[in-house]
Amino acid sequence: MKFLSCSIIKLAVLRVSILLCMNAAMAQTPEPVVSVVFAGDIMLEGGPDRAIRRGRDPFAGVAHLFKGADIRLGNLECVVATVGSAEPEKPNVFRVHPRGLKYVQRHFDAVGLANNHSGDYGREAFAEMLHLLAAQRLAYVGGGKNLREAHEPWIIERQGLRIAILSYSEFMPRSYEADSDAAGIAWSEDAQ
Repeated sequence: MKFLSCSIIKLAVLRVSILLCMNAAMAQTPEPVVSVVFAGDIMLEGGPDRAIRRGRDPFAGVAHLFKGADIRLGNLECVVATVGSAEPEKPNVFRVHPRGLKYVQRHFDAVGLANNHSGDYGREAFAEMLHLLAAQRLAYVGGGKNLREAHEPWIIERQGLRIAILSYSEFMPRSYEADSDAAGIAWSEDAQ
């Protein structure tokens, strides 16, 4: 009995020693840290658009908040396009000229499109916005040329980590939802 007790104690001490050595080894290799800045609604209409038309950066006052981040993501709460017609049943619709995208691209790596204003000027304007974002090399998530693309994650690697980001909306109108063959946003539905 005494031999069994000593063996169990030695085994327990051995396990603790192994765990301590493993922890020490892991402590010497720090875990990667990725800093992420998520900005809420980026509304470029009104004051920001007036600043842009004067050649001023509407994000200048907050640029320092984004500067050191590994990933910078904001919700683009307007459609950026030159085409389309305003949704007749919506009291507030927002469309801005593409000239503002250079400022968005300067401060953000990607924008979320799954919101209640991305479709304010219809699918034609939404499709133009997708093209304009790609031309600026500005990633987007939560929207796409079809249902499959709208639900694809934005995948980015930083500090040796691979990160997938998704964006969904549940805020009406649902008419902005992408379809199998129509551009639009990603609607939050469990089946999808």
